[in-house]
Order: sequence, then structure tokens, then C-alpha cells
Amino acid sequence: MAYRYVAFTNDGRRVQGVLEAPNESAAEEILWRQNLTVVSLHEVARRASAPLFGGRIRTRDLIVFSRQLATLIESGIPIVRALFLLKEQVRDKRFARILTEITTDVQQGRFLSEAIAKHERAFPALYPRLIEIGERAGNLEMVLRQLATYLEKEENLVRKVRGAMAYPSFVLILAIGVVFLLLTVALPPLMEMFLSFGADLPLPTKILIAITKFFSTYKFYILGGLVGAIVLFMLILRTESGHVLFDGLLLKVPLLGRVIIEGAVARMCRSISSLLQAGIALPEIIEMVIRTQGNRIIRKALTDVHSELLQGHGLSAPLAQRKIFPAMLVQMVRVGEETGSLDSNMETLANFYEEEVDRAVSAMTSALEPALTIFIGALVGFVAVSVIMPMYSLMGSIQ
Repeated sequence: MAYRYVAFTNDGRRVQGVLEAPNESAAEEILWRQNLTVVSLHEVARRASAPLFGGRIRTRDLIVFSRQLATLIESGIPIVRALFLLKEQVRDKRFARILTEITTDVQQGRFLSEAIAKHERAFPALYPRLIEIGERAGNLEMVLRQLATYLEKEENLVRKVRGAMAYPSFVLILAIGVVFLLLTVALPPLMEMFLSFGADLPLPTKILIAITKFFSTYKFYILGGLVGAIVLFMLILRTESGHVLFDGLLLKVPLLGRVIIEGAVARMCRSISSLLQAGIALPEIIEMVIRTQGNRIIRKALTDVHSELLQGHGLSAPLAQRKIFPAMLVQMVRVGEETGSLDSNMETLANFYEEEVDRAVSAMTSALEPALTIFIGALVGFVAVSVIMPMYSLMGSIQ
């Protein structure tokens, strides 16, 4: 069996990893012999083979599955039969194959949480853990509905952020494409005609002619450079240092950085609230939250918080030392720790920051749309003036 552990060395250094042992006692003894002080140790299921189950199930499919499974269990249908019925309704072939294996494992006597945990890449980290809590407490259907609600809120949050960026990105890409076609295809013949008259051309027209000549002469080099820059950017993103640099730059972008931070805080608060209510220990919750964070800077900050939490410093004090986290979050966590109402405080914070994300997304959209309109209007106006002004000059010289 494989066991994931978190421990400290004699000099206070935090270490973590996975080791093989026949049982939990043997795993503890192995770590003890290595002079490690164990603070967390739990069994982890082996991953399914990557070619067959190599990706995350769509959130919407998982929400529907959770709600339907909860309804079937409440109706008194045995869990194996319920899984079989749901497998027949799933349209995603990969999800259907996963459900087939889960159904087989449950038929052979495994708990549902154990069967799901085998597919770490397909399910969110907290999914099998909450299922396990529901199985132990005997309220699996209620836990499934809580999971569906949690996943739905998280999906809505992600959709709002992506939706806010979709329109400005589309307009900007379209504008760049149109400008490139104008400068390389439509305008060069017109500019040559102006030059053939030999008249004194206005300054905007001269600038446009120079830009057009540059783009038409080096268009293939420009395209090649653009493709090369995109490939280089993707290669840099594949490195850890490159991804950290990019994530840090994103957080510094006005408006966008606020959306990313508040969105991450909202998801974190929602996760902590749901998992605390399910009875999971706070260090394990933070470890799950870390795995769900996409931004490397935020993930690193939470990893440091988790390390200090394991050393007994609580949650509010480590959060306060990281400037990336809002002051209100720190204050509410401190009050929750002092009053024993951390779960309810985190739920309040989750609702608050979800509303703040809505406001931030609206503000970002409101700022981007007029900015893009002004940019495109200025571009079109410059081209129009550059083309029309020499026409008047030429007409005057002909008369």
C-alpha cells in the first residue's frame, strides 16, 4: 500500500512524500527510523492508467452525476444498481468507462470512496474524501448534494471570469487580424497609386505608407516571428520558473489581478467551509486547497501557510504574513479561530468574495470595452484620414 506523509526533521525542516508499506503501523515505523516526526499520514489509492483515464471529468457532468446518485440512494436503490443506471445514461465515453470500473470495484466489496480515489486525475481532490465522510456518517446522499452545490458554485465563478475575458479577447484578436490584412493586402496598391502622382503627401499618409511598406515587405518574417514568439511563450510556460513568472505578472495586471486573487480566495473559503462542516481536519483541508489552485504564486503562499499551520501557528497568523491575502480574510479567520465559528465565517467570506468577483468582473468589462472601442476607432480614423487627405491634395493639383 502507498501512504502519503507530512513530517518534520530534527532541525524543523518540513518534508513530505509517498512511501510503500504493508500497513499504517509499518509506515509510521519506517518514518520513525528515519528520525522524522509524523504530523500527517494517510493511505492513497493508486492512480488509474493515464492513457485510459488521463483527464478531469467535466464539472457539469460531475454535478449531474452527484445529484442523480443522491436521488437514487434516497429512493432506496442499492448503490451498485444506482451506479449501473447512471453509467447507462452518461454520454461521455471516458466517464462511462470510469463508472464501469468504479461499479466493478464496489461490487467486489470496496467502499465507493476507495473506488473513486483510484481515479485521482478524473475527480477533484476533495471528492473522494467527502464521499468517505458521508459513508462513515451514513449520510452519503446529503454529502453528494453538498458536493454538487459546491461544484456548481465553483463552476459559476470560473465561468464568470472566463466570460468576462472572452469578448475583449475576441475583439482584440479580430482587430489585429483586420489591421494586418489592411497593411499587407488592401492598402499597398492604394499607397503605390499615391506615390505615382509625385505630389507632396500629408504627414499621416507618409506614416501610413512607411508602415504599409514595412509590413508588405516583411510580412512573412513578421508572421514567422509571431509564431516563434507564441511557441517560445508556450515552451517557457512549460517550465516551473516560467509559469511562476507569468502567474506573478498576471497578478500585477490592473483589475485582472484583483479578479484572480478574489476568485481564488472565494474558492478557498468555500472549500474550507464545506470540508470543516464535513469534519475534516484543517491541515488536510489546506493541503486539498493547495492542489486546486492554478496560480503558482497563490499556491506557494498557501503552501507556506500550511507548513506554519502544521507547526502550530494557527491559520490567521500565517495568512497575515502573506500580503497577497486580503486583510478582511485575515480578520474573519482570526475571529473564527477565537470563537470556534471558522466554518460559518468562511462561508460568509465565500459569499462576500463571490459578490466581489462579480463586481470586479463588471468593472473590468466596463473598462475594457470603451478602451477597445477607442483603440479601434483611433486606428480606423487614422487610416481614413491618411487615405482621404491625399485625395483632396491630388484633386487640387489636377485642377
